[in-house]
Amino acid sequence: MKDWWLKFGCFLTGYNYQIIKNSSEVSAKAVKKYLSALLIISGVWGFIGFFFTQRYLKTELLGSVIGSVILVFLIIQIERQIILSIGKNLWASSFRVVIGLVMAILGSIIIDQIIFKEDVEKRKISDIQSEVNNLLPIKTLELKNQIAQIDSLLNSRDFERNQISNEVSLRPTISIPSSEGEFATDSTGKMVLVGRKVSNTSILNPKAELIPLIDKQIAELRDSKNEKEKQVINMQEVLEQELKSKVGFLDELKTLFSIILESPVAIFVWVLWFIFFLAIELFVLVSKLGDNLNDYDKTITHQMNIRLKMLEKLVEE
Repeated sequence: MKDWWLKFGCFLTGYNYQIIKNSSEVSAKAVKKYLSALLIISGVWGFIGFFFTQRYLKTELLGSVIGSVILVFLIIQIERQIILSIGKNLWASSFRVVIGLVMAILGSIIIDQIIFKEDVEKRKISDIQSEVNNLLPIKTLELKNQIAQIDSLLNSRDFERNQISNEVSLRPTISIPSSEGEFATDSTGKMVLVGRKVSNTSILNPKAELIPLIDKQIAELRDSKNEKEKQVINMQEVLEQELKSKVGFLDELKTLFSIILESPVAIFVWVLWFIFFLAIELFVLVSKLGDNLNDYDKTITHQMNIRLKMLEKLVEE
């Protein structure tokens, strides 16, 4: 079990297990120490990644787990830049401090969003109500204008229908004249037109067929009007549901900052979390800077020197 733990530590940190196995206990303890630091950091950021993807990217359980794994993978790769460096690299250390500061700020903010979730929800209710009060007159006026347009169309269609209905009542049928030529044979035997027979045919007034079409249009307009009137009645509830369904990271961030800035206790909690995240972010860096070169580092350096000498001899030949 001890050997497997060491193998797992080498896998995460990037150390060569074969070299570590033949090195002193100091090198093995260094691997275990870095492994413990990586597990602490990975656990914290895995939780943050899961929460962030689930809440703001609207992912299911599998998507949240994938987001958590991706973030843990990135954290391990960042820490490896320090763990696998030999000696004290000032530029790499400075860059890691900058990354640590940024990640500590982000981590403390996201954790505060979890801790102050109920307070944020209460503040959001007040903000949503204010936003609804601002949007409600605009949306209501827009719907009322649409209802007025529909009423105008309804009046126009009703007037048109009444006119056609009155005309059809007065003239249910109309006469269509038709003529038919009368032909006779002349002295040469040719057929010649000798007269025309005129007759009238009565048919139903064709405008009567327009009444069902107009009735259908009137029914559709009335349905549309009823729908718009329902929307006016339910507009406040609809706006509240729409605003509540859209959980924005920046909106919650603004709400969180307003809560923190208004409360000394909230500021104190945020500072504590910031210090905690900064400490775990710089945990590996401080451990690395505090360690001296062990036999594993010297073995790696020795192997590099031998390889360089071999390459130099090849070049000389």
